[in-house]
Amino acid sequence: MKRLAKAYEKFCAIELAFGAVLLISTVFMLTLAAILRTIGFPINWGLDVALLMFTWSVYVGADTALRDDKMVNVEIFQQKISPKAQKVLKLFIYSLILIFLILMVYYGFKLAYSSRNRTFQGIPFMSYTWATLSIPIPCFFMIITTVLKMKALVRENSSAAQSVQNEKQ
Repeated sequence: MKRLAKAYEKFCAIELAFGAVLLISTVFMLTLAAILRTIGFPINWGLDVALLMFTWSVYVGADTALRDDKMVNVEIFQQKISPKAQKVLKLFIYSLILIFLILMVYYGFKLAYSSRNRTFQGIPFMSYTWATLSIPIPCFFMIITTVLKMKALVRENSSAAQSVQNEKQ
């Protein structure tokens, strides 16, 4: 099990680096396209490739943000309820997120398959599937993240209940 945890940590580091490289590449591509257009040598596909890389970086970054609890959160309601109710609410929210992500993966792969013969923005060597895969693949990783968060929340509840039982004895 420790081996799997180490592999997951390594995957998370690679995913973070991949997202950062994509974001930096997006900025580089946009800058290069602007400079070349200014000097009279426009690359028509530059903006399209930059948008593709940006899309991938957004969804990969969403998994990183979810894993690090950096998503937008409204805590005003949560603070008014008991800690036990907070955990139940979190579990409910994670369940909703999980259902949504499963649907995104299912329909995303379906869309990717149906667009396999379409070219991406007229670029002959690039399939539109690369654009559509930017949704289901990171969403699959977010499913893993969500399941791990739910598992940790349930374990936290059971270990807290066990320690209360031990204190009573």
